[in-house]
Amino acid sequence: MLFVGLHFVKNAGYTILAGLSILLGGLYLLHHASAARHDIVATGLLADMIITFPIAYYFLLIRPLRLRKRSLLLVFSCCCGAAYLLLPPHQRQYILQLRKLTFVLELGIIIYASTQISKIRRYYQALQTQMPDSAHHLRQSLIHVLGNSLPVKLLAAELTVVRFGLLCWKRPTNLPSNAQYFTTHRNSGYAALFGVFLFVGIIELVAVHLVVLQYSYKAAIVLSFISVYGIMFIISDFSAILKSPVIILDNQLLLRTGIRWRAQTEIQNIKAIRQVKEYEQSYSVCFKGGVIKSSANLLITFNQPVCIERLYHKSIMSHSIMMSIDQPAEFISQVHAAVGN
Repeated sequence: MLFVGLHFVKNAGYTILAGLSILLGGLYLLHHASAARHDIVATGLLADMIITFPIAYYFLLIRPLRLRKRSLLLVFSCCCGAAYLLLPPHQRQYILQLRKLTFVLELGIIIYASTQISKIRRYYQALQTQMPDSAHHLRQSLIHVLGNSLPVKLLAAELTVVRFGLLCWKRPTNLPSNAQYFTTHRNSGYAALFGVFLFVGIIELVAVHLVVLQYSYKAAIVLSFISVYGIMFIISDFSAILKSPVIILDNQLLLRTGIRWRAQTEIQNIKAIRQVKEYEQSYSVCFKGGVIKSSANLLITFNQPVCIERLYHKSIMSHSIMMSIDQPAEFISQVHAAVGN
């Protein structure tokens, strides 16, 4: 597994290097080419972007790592889009003709993807009946139907951010009547910090857009889009924390802080649980998962390590978790009662 990971990183690095070499080298030659050779250089750069780089992507990533070949179509589409933006206007007609050739294939893929939505939805609803955890179950549903690949995991992460960010006004999922839940945000003071982050993000969006707009319209649009996404991510994080409490249901314990991380284990796997004070938060062995670093007030130790899944990081195993929770004494009491049963 480690070898495969290193092999992927090495080949991905070679692929990025090839792409940058084609792009930067081609733009340099295009900028310094004489008027008589300008069209020849532009045609060569077009060929490198839509033929050479997809071939390099295939032999460096798809073939050795056995990735799905349909990702090559996405790479080709991105290359066509980049070429359309970078090359002279009279070269764009060639790109439009190439896009017509791939339209039927792309339409077929879109139709296929739409048929998978119903499968994803059915699997998601089945998981939700077991334990209400929408972010995790969305990820698991996509992996179950589309495959356990890095693009699918990234898609799941982005859909989770969009769901909690754009649909922050929706009511949270109703919990089963026999479930006990504990919020994680009230004692941390994160609501005030969220307000500050949101205010600064909006000010930064307006200021950067107005300043950069004086120099480049396209750059201003790109930076504004990045700022809007950042604001949506902040809203998504806060919305998920509000709607994703810690849950005790039957024999299961679901620990989480919004969409940042989650861990699910059996109640009997808990070895010890206690409150911690601020000066104890330098405890270095455990996974630190507080809403704010300084707000962690509970340390849970397990007999067997639990899997901690994180939004944009690999899952890790840990014997202990330090986190924030409201009413920690009541939570400890309920856990002890559940362990005793």
